[in-house]
Amino acid sequence: MVYLPPNQHGDCLKCYLATPFTDDELKAFKSAFELGAYYKSAPLMQIKIVHAPDDYLGKSHQYMRAKETEAGNKDPFIVVDKEAKSRRAVWYIDQFAEEAQVEDGVAESTDVIMKILIQTEGLAINHINYAIANSSIEEDLDNCAVDLPLTNDFYQPDPQDCGGVDFEYQQPQQDAWVIAEPEEFEESTDPELLNDFSPRPDKVVRLKEDAAKSVGLASSWTIPGDAKPIDLTQKEFPEGSVVFQQKYKPGFPWPADSL
Repeated sequence: MVYLPPNQHGDCLKCYLATPFTDDELKAFKSAFELGAYYKSAPLMQIKIVHAPDDYLGKSHQYMRAKETEAGNKDPFIVVDKEAKSRRAVWYIDQFAEEAQVEDGVAESTDVIMKILIQTEGLAINHINYAIANSSIEEDLDNCAVDLPLTNDFYQPDPQDCGGVDFEYQQPQQDAWVIAEPEEFEESTDPELLNDFSPRPDKVVRLKEDAAKSVGLASSWTIPGDAKPIDLTQKEFPEGSVVFQQKYKPGFPWPADSL
């Protein structure tokens, strides 16, 4: 089977709906998330949308964080409550503040939740930035005119909007690295195909249609290259296997059991 390095669809975070949504509202919410996550090309992350448990309704974010941690979920999670929904945004709930953050004047105490209201389209980019420490919640809250140290009842005047990125304009055509075994791809030396590339290669390759369909990719001619996925050395492939890029096919499925 065609091999894709793991985690190419990014992290999958729980997303709790803590307020009623009509079918049209849920569809609009999904579309906004998909736009910013490049969900139809190369998904940056996924969210599993579920109704919030009954005991979460009307409760504080710190209560929810404590319950999630008790249940073994130590990852950030998403909450869409009445306020967030009305502002076309989501609450990104991280962890309780650490002692160092209290000492640095970021939070009032270790009972304070590190959280931020994010424009729905900007959720994926912000999550990645936080995960790789490219930015932090406290930095973004400061940019959103939230006073520090944080308290659990702070008000955020404006959702974090990634600096006003035009996500429609930014929609990329990102590729996935794949490793295909000999029976899974075809190659060509047709001059008309080769002339489409510069510098002109000796040959081009593409996944066979059934192989591409099996992993949610669109088959298209491309150049086999020397670039290797990060974990290539952890697997062995038969002689004649090649490494190349293919585009994601629109319509990547939502996580199982998501609304």
